[in-house]
Amino acid sequence: MNSNGMRKENIAVTQKILFLSYRRELYEEFCFCLAGRHDILYHRIRENEKGQFLVDEHIALCIIEMLRFTERSSRVIQEVRGKYSGPILFISGAQRERARKEEALHAIASGADRYLAGIQSIEEVIAEAKALIRLQERILKQQEVWEYQELKLLPDRRQVFVNEKEILLTRKEFDIVFYLAAQDGRAVSYKELYEAVWQEKYLFDDASIMAHIHRIRLKMEKTQEKPFYIQNVYGIGYRFRCRSLRKEWLKK
Repeated sequence: MNSNGMRKENIAVTQKILFLSYRRELYEEFCFCLAGRHDILYHRIRENEKGQFLVDEHIALCIIEMLRFTERSSRVIQEVRGKYSGPILFISGAQRERARKEEALHAIASGADRYLAGIQSIEEVIAEAKALIRLQERILKQQEVWEYQELKLLPDRRQVFVNEKEILLTRKEFDIVFYLAAQDGRAVSYKELYEAVWQEKYLFDDASIMAHIHRIRLKMEKTQEKPFYIQNVYGIGYRFRCRSLRKEWLKK
């Protein structure tokens, strides 16, 4: 086998999984079952820790395990999601059915893609992990591209390019751009935009929306005085000024 072929095989065998947890028991069991097939990186979650999760584009899956879903759980998911667009599996030790139902809703709303209760067997956890990795691989094989003049938006990969240069947006900044762009020129009220992106009841918090729009324009627009992409609709909210020229699928 040539050297290039060997490198490709090694990359396929050592696909990375990031495992975040307060304890190592499930992680060690997970490693034992997937030994040799994945490079599993462990990071212990500590109280009051923030922004210490090292996530890169080679991570195929992020697993977050906690004894139960709390405000801290939501922050951890959001911190990871702010750096990583791939699948997130949240595992909870919740035992009661009502608690599991409530936790599942909160975990998904925070940015997780799947929720499992801790009573699941290790075989079920591994099956769910493999399914999420396969889904991610299928998405990456073909990616949808939306074009608006000099701007390109890749929804599945949560990327935005202007003149072929990637614009680095935070999670909420991308969600705002994506939601407005998806309307193809329709005016969107402050209330609609806030509830769609923040997923909370609108409390007339226009200042927060305006601050995010300002930061987006600093990154995307040529000038702040005459923004081209995100246009103010006075007394209502915003609209994405130009409609999509083309939406197509590009195969890798």
